[in-house]
Amino acid sequence: MPLARSTGPRSSARRDGVLAFTALGGALTALLLLADAEPLVLVASGMLGLTVLGAVVRSTVRRRGEFYGPADRVTVGRSVLVALTAALLPVGLVPVLGQDAGRPADAWCWTVFAVALPAWLLDGVDGWVARRTGSATRAGARFDQEIDAVLLLFLSVAVAARIGLPEAWWVGVIGALRYLFLLGLRARPAWRRELPFSSYRRVVAGIQGGVLLGALVPLIPLPLAVTATVIALALLLVSFGRDVLWLERDARGLS
Repeated sequence: MPLARSTGPRSSARRDGVLAFTALGGALTALLLLADAEPLVLVASGMLGLTVLGAVVRSTVRRRGEFYGPADRVTVGRSVLVALTAALLPVGLVPVLGQDAGRPADAWCWTVFAVALPAWLLDGVDGWVARRTGSATRAGARFDQEIDAVLLLFLSVAVAARIGLPEAWWVGVIGALRYLFLLGLRARPAWRRELPFSSYRRVVAGIQGGVLLGALVPLIPLPLAVTATVIALALLLVSFGRDVLWLERDARGLS
């Protein structure tokens, strides 16, 4: 009797991927029906959301050599919310960048906040699940980190729009720093080593999402949102600066 193939890790990843696409498809359908936007904008929204989720599912299905477990399922669930956050961006940004220049509607800010908030809160759940089930892996940790980075990127763009584009372009640096650092690794391969644990790095990383979510809330006055975002960016720059300095000193044998 042939063995069932549905019990393997890759089969589980495929199954979770199908469920994730089904959930995102339903959410995108609701977005298409409810959003007051041009058809091309809605198409762009759908394509962006599906692309983000597609990249996530592909990375899990193609994973080799490491376990795919319950914590990864939580992260895949988070990725559906992150993909939906991405899909909401064109709906709010096109009017801001087009002829109706200004700031996005409060209803859009509230919608992005409502979708991104549980994605941010679930960040601690997948780690807890991994520890409780003894299923923590390096691949799972990297997976979780990349989902965090993508969420911060989309949130920083949304907050920049709320504060006012193009003047608030600097908010996008919060989301872009991770990817600028990865580009730096290409230019400086000697930095490709594991950083020591840093509580400062961990706290600052957690602050970013909370500040960006708060800055999205229409009830928060814009001056307060700007001040909080500036402080968060400054803390993040210090954190990255500390890490780059450590990597450079370690590469030169000075640490």
